[in-house]
Amino acid sequence: MTKPLGLDPFVLMDALQISVFVLKVSDDGLPRYVKINDVGLEWTGLTPEKVVGKTALEIYGGVAGKKALNQHLEVIQAARPVSYEVVIPFAQRLGLLRSTLVPYLDDAGKVTHLIGSSMDVTSEKERDAALELTKVAKEEAEEASKAKEQFLANVSHEIRTPMNGIIGMCELLRETPLDQNQGLYADTIYNSANALLDIINDVLDFSKIQAEKLSLHDAPFSLRALVEEICMLLRIGAESKGVRLLFHYDSAMPEEFVGDQGRLRQILTNLIGNAVKFTDHGQIDVRVDYGERGRYLPLKISVADTGHGIEVAHQETIYSAFEQVENPGVHREDGTGLGLAITRALVERMGGDITLQSTLGKGTTFSVHLDLSEPTAVGAAILETAQQVGRFSAGTQKPDTAPPDLSGMTVLVAEDNLTNQLVVKKMLGQTGVTIRVVENGQQAVEAYKAAACDLVLMDLSMPVMGGLEATQLIRQHEQAAGWAQGRIIALTANAQPKDVRDCLAAGMDDFLSKPFRKDALFSILQGTAGPAAEAAGTDG
Repeated sequence: MTKPLGLDPFVLMDALQISVFVLKVSDDGLPRYVKINDVGLEWTGLTPEKVVGKTALEIYGGVAGKKALNQHLEVIQAARPVSYEVVIPFAQRLGLLRSTLVPYLDDAGKVTHLIGSSMDVTSEKERDAALELTKVAKEEAEEASKAKEQFLANVSHEIRTPMNGIIGMCELLRETPLDQNQGLYADTIYNSANALLDIINDVLDFSKIQAEKLSLHDAPFSLRALVEEICMLLRIGAESKGVRLLFHYDSAMPEEFVGDQGRLRQILTNLIGNAVKFTDHGQIDVRVDYGERGRYLPLKISVADTGHGIEVAHQETIYSAFEQVENPGVHREDGTGLGLAITRALVERMGGDITLQSTLGKGTTFSVHLDLSEPTAVGAAILETAQQVGRFSAGTQKPDTAPPDLSGMTVLVAEDNLTNQLVVKKMLGQTGVTIRVVENGQQAVEAYKAAACDLVLMDLSMPVMGGLEATQLIRQHEQAAGWAQGRIIALTANAQPKDVRDCLAAGMDDFLSKPFRKDALFSILQGTAGPAAEAAGTDG
């Protein structure tokens, strides 16, 4: 037989770092301590003399002592184990104990003793509390972010709706006979409205960047054509100040690449636009080449100006949001101060970097380094086709705003805003189309059922029924009636990516964001297949 070690079980419990104790039920029915191990004494800073023969209430007092005593009495009365948590004053702090009590019964079934153990779970609870606080803070931050996004979306919608009226009407006004002063006034209104639209777009982009929700859409595009177009548009402003804007494209480089052309357009428009803004004499050089292989990424686009220059102390802060460098004697330019912050974020999101070199009084050079790939054979074919049909990537050529002759086409306009109704009717009126206007989604569904049309321009936010629900009902009717699908285009001030996804999911074919320009509307019209005749023929 193995000889027993004869170790005190309380000593064994000390090694486990838990408190073990025994209480005896006295003649008065109260449980009193008869033993507690060293761990329990060490935690509380008590001695055996202050514990043995006393109840929990007598030892700890207050709420803690009363709660512990009540738990002890419950075990006696129920004659079954009980687990509980109680805060006990330790020697140096308050401690949270998780305790388990087991009754010991004599032969008559009477509880004579209680055997208990306690674990110090203070750190565990503090950790859980910290995690809960972190979780709550995260949830609150997410809610705040959602509220901010919704607020910006609402503000964007409310601003874009009247902006569509201003820009649309101004575009129509500029096509009417005007004297010199009237032409100047109309141009000023138009340019100011577009400047305000740029500010709105900057704020929305910055919000997406902060929320890490800015997405990229890569596709084949002509880099040379893109940079040439931007330089052509901004050269007018430069030459009005007597500044030359020069463009050089390395002949050793291919012209086509794969990337997000829209975001690259935004980057270069910001950089070249800033150069024009801050250069009063001399010239601006825009160069596209391979840069220094081994030190930088393969593609380098640099914008060098002979403007005021930037002090070394300000060369990092200019990338901060809402910052504008104030040089002595230099007029502070208009703007949000978000342009360069957005530019750097976009470049980094595209996997590149941006650097600058500047000498005060001599000028500044911004360089963007990107690793763009060349298109595959399939991508190149897509690009060539797009160029041939003249729809190459959102306007690399100056759009032809001459109204097309679309006589015989029927367009249903669902729009509740009277000003925007007028804008669309005046723009469409130049094309010879037949226009039907309704004020809400329900009327749009009824009008479409009564007589199908070639194209529906559908607002999203309308009374009675919104554009998404109306689109779904129209698609259901087409399917039930055996009609070919007509084109439904969202014409809305809701300009968030989610809105685009919702429109396509509802069955819409395309999306035109307010404020829209006449050439964009004409482009939509010319892409219409014209199922109205088929639908009408199905009835008869």
